[in-house]
Amino acid sequence: MPSVRALPAEIGAVRALIADGYDEVIRRAGDLEQFWIRSACAQLAAADAELAAVPGRRTPVISVLTTTVVTAAVVAGSAALARATGGGLLAALTYSGLLLIMALHIAGVLRRRGTAPALPAPPDTPGPGLAEVPYALERARVRLVSATLRRAGRANWRAPALRRALDSDPVLGRLARADLQLCQAIDCLERYLDDLSKDWP
Repeated sequence: MPSVRALPAEIGAVRALIADGYDEVIRRAGDLEQFWIRSACAQLAAADAELAAVPGRRTPVISVLTTTVVTAAVVAGSAALARATGGGLLAALTYSGLLLIMALHIAGVLRRRGTAPALPAPPDTPGPGLAEVPYALERARVRLVSATLRRAGRANWRAPALRRALDSDPVLGRLARADLQLCQAIDCLERYLDDLSKDWP
């Protein structure tokens, strides 16, 4: 089973690949209302939603503890700066505010880095046409299957054991549903391309 830190990172990478593939589909597809394209986009959005709901982020207790530690560090640091510069209470409050702003900015940057991009909005104008299934989606599938198998553990790779693991582990269940939806999206795109090839002279 991957570490608590490894799985969220892997899921973030998979979601980023899904976002890239989705972006390519909506940019290049000539008709976003075409049945197979619309179905593929819906399945990609559903897969992304499943992955976004996988637990693994900081719990409220950890967030509170982190905030407490940061606040204590800011207060201690500002008091030390005030003493070093010969300032009083006003100087301490000023330093405290500046340090707190810096800490919040750094926390925001780190939080954004750990968040997968949202699926992009459709363009205003139709694209030139989709020529193939986006490679990003195939890579997403490989990484998702790999993450799922690592989560299950080698002892559960055979079908009966894997079914039991899926029933007992909600995270595995979400990963499996996301993989199914991603497969269905790829299948829809392949059917769309197959229909296009039949229309060509």
